Amino acid sequence: MRNKFVPSIIMGLVFLLVFSVSTAFGASSIGDPSYNPDYGWKRYTQYSSEIMYSGNWWNSGNAKQTSSRSASVKFNFVGSSVRLIAQNYGYGSYDISDNITVIVDKKPYTTISMRNIPSDYYNPRLAYELTGLSNSEHSIEFINQTDKLMFVSAVDVPSDGQLRPYNPDAVYTPKVSVTSVTYTVYLNQTFDVQIKLDNVKNIYAEDVSLTYDKTRFELVDAYADNKLMIIHQKDSDVLRFITASKGRYNGINGSSVLLNLKFRATNLGRGKVDVVKAVVADNGQNEVNVARENMNSWAFTVVGSPEFSLKHIGKLAYHYQEDKSVLPSNIQNVVGDNGPIEQVDLKQLVKSVLSNPLYN
Repeated sequence: MRNKFVPSIIMGLVFLLVFSVSTAFGASSIGDPSYNPDYGWKRYTQYSSEIMYSGNWWNSGNAKQTSSRSASVKFNFVGSSVRLIAQNYGYGSYDISDNITVIVDKKPYTTISMRNIPSDYYNPRLAYELTGLSNSEHSIEFINQTDKLMFVSAVDVPSDGQLRPYNPDAVYTPKVSVTSVTYTVYLNQTFDVQIKLDNVKNIYAEDVSLTYDKTRFELVDAYADNKLMIIHQKDSDVLRFITASKGRYNGINGSSVLLNLKFRATNLGRGKVDVVKAVVADNGQNEVNVARENMNSWAFTVVGSPEFSLKHIGKLAYHYQEDKSVLPSNIQNVVGDNGPIEQVDLKQLVKSVLSNPLYN
């Protein structure tokens, strides 16, 4: 008897747990009832001042309605997700619009239908859900492409999100890029690379990770733009920097160089410097993961220098027992600018001589 009774209790608890989870997370499919926002969401009603309507709309119970072609509803929201809630007061599916254009961040995104919303006098229902965006500000617009009905009862955003008035120009898509003035460098030459941040507003902290071809390049130096400070630098498998602005008046708006990097070319061939991950943050409200398509790389080809010849090794031999300071700058760039010449490893200079196509 006990063996049968205990499993029954367990099954009951499992059922109760499943039911509780289902209730907590609520509507998960288009057309499901959504009288209250689900756990993790907050609701703005159709009358919220942040929501803008254009065209001929009228009020009907807990919904605004339109049957005007080109009528639209639009707003901005802060967050990675948004839901449109709508209520159908007894109309048949034929009377409901099945061609509504959704525009996200000024770009056509998809087309939706409201014919999946059942007639219901008591419950608004989930009409559309958009997920997977960057956790930042976005604009969205729903445009009715027919003369049939479109409804709006509410807009749900994540609990840590916010609804804002429609302003597509307030939306920024951060981009992090590698730039340089050259694509070709000589063996043993030092060359400069800039890491640039574009298309942002009020950004005060950045976390940027890069990779570079360590078989061909050596990192010599790194420093931030004068408005920024480097507060973390690590170069293991990935070169990572965390930078921060020097005060409220040094936030980044529009575009700015984040980092200046100096590399030395150590081997012949083609290699690249590549931004692989980037996160930017404002003054404490939001942080945004930069999309992979908004990061880039820059390729360099290391070629043999026509500058170096056997005479440069002869120069080193002549001054062998002296200090490097007596050497010309082009040789100092290879062997260093201080210390005794007799302690120099000549391999890099010899490599430059042998890679010189004119010498060979």
